[in-house]
Amino acid sequence: MILEGKLGHIIVERNALSHLKEEVKRLNPFKVCVVTDRNVGKIWFEEVSKKIGLGEKVEKFEIENGEKGKSLSTAKRLWKKLIEEKYTRKSLMLALGGGVVGDVTGFVASTFMRGIYFAQIPTTLLAQVDSSIGGKNGINFHGKNMIGTFYQPSFTIVDTKFIETLPEDEFLNGMAEVIKYGIICDRKFFDFIEENVEVLRKREAKVLQDVIEKCVKMKVDIVSRDEREEGLRRILNFGHTFGHSIERLSNYRIKHGFAVSIGMVLACKVAEKITGFEQTRDVIELLKKMGLPTLTKINLYRIVEEMEKDKKAWYGRTALVLPEEIGKVSVLEVEREKILDALKNGV
Repeated sequence: MILEGKLGHIIVERNALSHLKEEVKRLNPFKVCVVTDRNVGKIWFEEVSKKIGLGEKVEKFEIENGEKGKSLSTAKRLWKKLIEEKYTRKSLMLALGGGVVGDVTGFVASTFMRGIYFAQIPTTLLAQVDSSIGGKNGINFHGKNMIGTFYQPSFTIVDTKFIETLPEDEFLNGMAEVIKYGIICDRKFFDFIEENVEVLRKREAKVLQDVIEKCVKMKVDIVSRDEREEGLRRILNFGHTFGHSIERLSNYRIKHGFAVSIGMVLACKVAEKITGFEQTRDVIELLKKMGLPTLTKINLYRIVEEMEKDKKAWYGRTALVLPEEIGKVSVLEVEREKILDALKNGV
């Protein structure tokens, strides 16, 4: 599958890396900096570098694994490297890794010299179906993604063969975002995941390819209509307002997708009171079948208190994406007392 539009070239297929040389050639960059983390770089940098085909013009920059790498100090080191190595506005920064690598690389690319070429090769399921698509970039600063930009990559290569070798927890980390799409905009897709849980958990190539393509298409459709998150795009944050708070309060020991999984359950419980949502049990059962968490030991009052720092609270009240039914959601501002009242009996 190849999509073209305002979000750049997006190629989704097994062995999509075979398109890398032609995509880079189209940009004709002066130099290429491949940003990756230590784990991914060790396995994939040499192959990616060869496929780019520019020899010594391709350099590697490794960042720390996990959310610790998504910091101002990482951005500073990247800016410094680009200056010292004489990168120009016609140079390319290529993100090779998961969501953290993509977010940091896009942020630095968008700010260096007011914007240089940027591209994505997401290597995790979460990055392939969500964070690499849509142009959101950023770093953590007194909160998750508090400093960032909207900046679209020139191209995004989603090679599904990366998923075959992902550790199990990273695979499940991405499945939370997959399930999210079914809840926010497509009941049939939710049902499809329910019917294929075991096949998906075995990572059957064709079914997984179909699921990734559907998720990418859904996100491209939403972002193309609302690139800067002024309306429709906000529905993609379902489970994330709770989830980001859980991540921060766990000092990022709880992975993003796992925190979002719990956050979706909490949002469903609030929706029972606010929108009359009646399918929380269906959501919980699917998450459990997939091997995702639905409960947290973190105090709910602390989670709600932490949510008030969220950047999505436009007018000082917490903005939540709440389902009305599976496949349809609303974005509503909800006062703290109403959230706590809805959650007082726990989950």
